[in-house]
Amino acid sequence: MLLALNTAQNVHELALLNGDKLLCERRWTNAKEDVEKLVPTLQEMLDEAGATKQDLKELLVIRGPGSFTSVRVGIAFMNALAEGLHAKLYTLDTFELFTRKAATADPVLVVLTAGGLDVGIHYQGETKVGPLASLLAAIPHNPSMKVAAELPETLNDELLSIAREKSWHILEAHELQTLGESLATLGLSGLTPVTTALPLYLKDAHITVSKDPWKQAR
Repeated sequence: MLLALNTAQNVHELALLNGDKLLCERRWTNAKEDVEKLVPTLQEMLDEAGATKQDLKELLVIRGPGSFTSVRVGIAFMNALAEGLHAKLYTLDTFELFTRKAATADPVLVVLTAGGLDVGIHYQGETKVGPLASLLAAIPHNPSMKVAAELPETLNDELLSIAREKSWHILEAHELQTLGESLATLGLSGLTPVTTALPLYLKDAHITVSKDPWKQAR
């Protein structure tokens, strides 16, 4: 059986599959629930499928980019599970995940927030980080282009304006497959097992240093 976890998007996903059959899937939006939710939700899904943890032979975790804390929680959980179960562990980045979820032969442009006013884009096998308008300026008009994005409201409005100008189609949530559906379609094709999953970020995390001299001295 394959267990897959995605904490890199706004909607977090946990999917259980047996071959190309999606057995069950859970989704939630409150990232603060990750630590408390993962263990009982996994057990609930295993019970529903009539399985145990020992039946999990393959694990997949989305390694980012995404929320710094959420990605770390997901990776730590799956690394620990893989070690405890001696299961094969695979990773997939969020750009490739969106491309797979788009489930189309048309060209796909993936746009993700990189923090602040910057974005990360993935197009034709290349990833770039910077201001949205300047990154998209070089990509041509194309009515066949599909755009999968997850951005804050201001950047999303800017993307919609550019997409209209360039005749691109923005994929709505209902047009994208879930994590489980994409794995039922494509499985683990093209992925290689890793010893330890490592997070992928578009920028270094900003960690505020405390001004308390006692904390600085620790």
